[in-house]
Amino acid sequence: MTEYNVAYYVNNNIQHFPPVNQLQTMLPGLILVRGEKVLELIHTRYPEYSDRTYLVSYAYQAQRLLRKHKIRLVIYPAFQNLNRGLAVIIFHGGLSDKRYLENVRIARYDLVLFPGEKSRDKVKIANLLDKVIKWEVIGYPKFDPLRNNTLRFTPVFDNGNPTILYAPTWISLTKPGIKTHRHSRHGESSLPLWGVDLLKNIPSNTNLIVKFHCLIHEGGDSVHSEMEQYVKDNDLDYRIRFLYDDNILPYMAQSEIMISDISSACYEWFHFDKPIIFANPAPNHYKVADDISANTYAWQTGDVINKVEDISRLIDKNLNTDEYKKKRNEIFNYSLYKPDGNATQRQADAIKALYDNSRHVPYWWFSITMMFKHMARYVYGKMVVRRALKK
Repeated sequence: MTEYNVAYYVNNNIQHFPPVNQLQTMLPGLILVRGEKVLELIHTRYPEYSDRTYLVSYAYQAQRLLRKHKIRLVIYPAFQNLNRGLAVIIFHGGLSDKRYLENVRIARYDLVLFPGEKSRDKVKIANLLDKVIKWEVIGYPKFDPLRNNTLRFTPVFDNGNPTILYAPTWISLTKPGIKTHRHSRHGESSLPLWGVDLLKNIPSNTNLIVKFHCLIHEGGDSVHSEMEQYVKDNDLDYRIRFLYDDNILPYMAQSEIMISDISSACYEWFHFDKPIIFANPAPNHYKVADDISANTYAWQTGDVINKVEDISRLIDKNLNTDEYKKKRNEIFNYSLYKPDGNATQRQADAIKALYDNSRHVPYWWFSITMMFKHMARYVYGKMVVRRALKK
């Protein structure tokens, strides 16, 4: 069997780990993590990886490990780069309507693996696609277990009532001293504005799973604590649960409707072909848009909560009708390439092909040439790619 000396570099965000976990089944390698949260997650939930997982607080520590294990290729689920060996970005989301993909750093990877045509087109519109060294559209491996019927989970509720999933994005704070805001006071998260009101207005004959983003504790206000206290004070834990988890897929699979805002989770939900509702983070600012570069492009696929009275009314409506089914599936097929359960295989094949191109090069020479290539790409990004992005 051919050996591939690869490593995965994971930030301090447990939601970056599912795409790494999915690919480990076909392309096992070292796992370098930057934070205690991810380290604890791996030790407790994925102990089979513990003996090849390393905590690295600084880039030089990671680079030393890459050199020690003669790693030729590093896989990144987000925009980081250790500037050593071949660099591949697989994205932990990549579907979001946020300005996430339109990043000058995308030109510093040897291979960019897009989940669908929409993400590729966003990069193209931003004048960056022709700056990418090599790219492929391969699909969304995170949801392969759903498509190939290997997903297993224990239901959160067993009372027979329909379950609503609320999955807000993380809260981004406005910098101190800024008096006007490009979006809303809470960035693109609906949680500060709608979190408590959702608890108070959810129909009494439904369950609610609140799946907090793992970054909710890093900044923002204390709305999560306020929500938890409200449920406790009103003895509602029999039908309302709060969860912090790395993978949202099992909770989507047991829900009838999802409520979200501006997040990759919206596109992930489209796999289930069920209604979605959007909680507007800034009702006076955000509107539905049909421009793929807009951060409300997904809102074409569902109703939008703009006032408290909308909550129970829209939930009841979407439990009984599916008005946006056609548009939702149209955007789903544009955003996700071949959701057939084989995206992980396509991803692994593309990475192996890149690796094999330089397998014959002696490691010492490979390491030196790749280090200088990364330096050149950094300069190129600063001088050429950034100018194209501004244009």
